[in-house]
Amino acid sequence: MAILTYKKFCSDQFKRLEPLYESSGAEGWSVPYDDFTKALWEGIGPAAVADPGRIPELLGRIHADELVLALACVRGNERAWEAFSFGYRTVIHEAACAIASDLSLAREISDSLSAELYGLDPDTPGRKSRLAYFRGRSSLKTWLRVLVYQKFVDEYRRSRRLEPLPENEEIPSAGGGAVSAKDDQRYSDLLSEALGVSLRGLPAAEKLLLGFYYVQQLTLKQIGRVRGEHEATVSRHLEAVRKKMRKQIEGYLRKVKKLSAYDVDRCFDFASRGVAVDLEKELKSDKIPQEGPGGSF
Repeated sequence: MAILTYKKFCSDQFKRLEPLYESSGAEGWSVPYDDFTKALWEGIGPAAVADPGRIPELLGRIHADELVLALACVRGNERAWEAFSFGYRTVIHEAACAIASDLSLAREISDSLSAELYGLDPDTPGRKSRLAYFRGRSSLKTWLRVLVYQKFVDEYRRSRRLEPLPENEEIPSAGGGAVSAKDDQRYSDLLSEALGVSLRGLPAAEKLLLGFYYVQQLTLKQIGRVRGEHEATVSRHLEAVRKKMRKQIEGYLRKVKKLSAYDVDRCFDFASRGVAVDLEKELKSDKIPQEGPGGSF
């Protein structure tokens, strides 16, 4: 079977791509057909190559009108920028206010991100707009909220680096009643490995949810504001992810590591006293967020 390429994608899917282009309003924003199809390919290409049968589904989920608006902005279309500013600047500001601890920080995050969206990054002259990375796999509002969140995380890390280390800080005791230090290390390593495997296999949306709650320690109410959901809904989603991960971790420990039921229970018991997993390292993404194959925020 021939590997799916951009050229073959355009040829095979012409009857779907042309109507999608026409309905998106691309011509009104002066976005060429080739720019539109290239953006689609960059967004769904990896998933399409892995499973060509999913192409109709993937194309059906594209927010084509918002994609062409972003493409028009990147091309410097002034009318598109006016439309973007009118429709989405408030989204950015409200998302920043929902996360930030005070209004001044929210305004700083909002202004800084807006400048980057316009391609005005003082640290990187000539840098293109961040909108160049939007591929329409999620709504533009959702994608912008993710950017706001990452901007907040970057500011949080920067401020933490500037804070002086506390003097006379006592090293906390290990605590807990493990059978031996050797057992502690063994169960820690096993659980750390299993948890890492489970985390890396999660969809982007679930990783983001865990990052909100465990790394940034946002409340359910704050997360709900960012995601546009009620806190009860956030709680249900979080619990569902926890249950799924526990099942995956238990399956990994039993099937891959060949642990007995007793040892699996000991691993989970050890989790209540701490496990050597850097959640921030596993969950963070230093790249500009894009909708990964098969998932959306």
